[in-house]
Amino acid sequence: MKINDSSISAALRHESELIHHFRQLLDDESDLHWKIPSEAPAGEHLSSVELELDGRLIRFKPVYSLKPSIPKLESILASWTDSLPPLLIAPELIPRILDFCRQKSLAALDLNGRVYLRIEGVLVDRRSLPGRNFRFELEPRNVFVGKSARIIRSLLTDRNRIWKQSELVDRAKASSGLVSRIVQHLISQGFIEKQSPREFRLRDPLGLIEAWVKADDFNRRITVARYTAFGSNPLEIAQQLKSWAAAQSVSIAFTQWIGGWLRHPYTEPVITSAYVDRLPETASLEQFGFRRVTDAGKVWFFVPDDEGVFLETHTIQDLPLVSDAQIYLDLQNTGLRGPEQADALRHWEGFCQP
Repeated sequence: MKINDSSISAALRHESELIHHFRQLLDDESDLHWKIPSEAPAGEHLSSVELELDGRLIRFKPVYSLKPSIPKLESILASWTDSLPPLLIAPELIPRILDFCRQKSLAALDLNGRVYLRIEGVLVDRRSLPGRNFRFELEPRNVFVGKSARIIRSLLTDRNRIWKQSELVDRAKASSGLVSRIVQHLISQGFIEKQSPREFRLRDPLGLIEAWVKADDFNRRITVARYTAFGSNPLEIAQQLKSWAAAQSVSIAFTQWIGGWLRHPYTEPVITSAYVDRLPETASLEQFGFRRVTDAGKVWFFVPDDEGVFLETHTIQDLPLVSDAQIYLDLQNTGLRGPEQADALRHWEGFCQP
């Protein structure tokens, strides 16, 4: 544990640590008035806790989980027979789990001070307290970056497919250990579900995509170069760039407006955007009549921090496009009706289908 003034940060590995810090949090709580049974021995599970709110005593039975998962919480709720409502105690309530608690009116509290309580006549929804950073040590911090994102991208190429882990290892060019960890994490979050001991499929593909959107930092995962171009329309420019890439052995895959339009036409593209593994040299720029600019421009090149974006592509009108999920992700917060094209793509029946 690291304590700096009022800041507390800890990576938990054992349930005993969770119980200890939970009791300490209740003792230090200033906004909510919790009561611990006087007979409860230190360091042991609490059979119940009470919250005093506006003169009313509300009792809960704590349920401890270092790494709460949606399947686990569904099982707990389905088999719950105690007269007291459950109170989920976790090191950290990630958004996916918190959304589930809201949907099911499941009371929950984490060591960072995040509280959600919903019972008859009572609603408490408090954000995390400043200076607290508790987490489960083995929890992936962001599965949407680097080689982890390759696994997500592969899964989202076919939202109805039944997958085997070995298939993701081959397609994502990732280690079996990484694939196993990411798959188990996605199962715990309710994004995928097992079909057999060795097979699984997406359970909530759109939820997974939206989680990716929330976690994405576009400007940190790419280097962008913008250019002015004269005369040609975006489709003609794309054809020229495809020929250039083939001649120069450059990996290329189109995205954003032109990718969405070719995949499911909705808005006319005005910019040609493409991932490349390296930028054009001066001679090529002069041949195309491109001039680099700091803003706007008609041609945008993205050099990705991980080349996994080139592992999942498909061809439309003889042009290589990134995956549907990647196009949707890249169209967020773009302007020029990009979000409208993204929304139309998302609601298309062929979205994330082969």
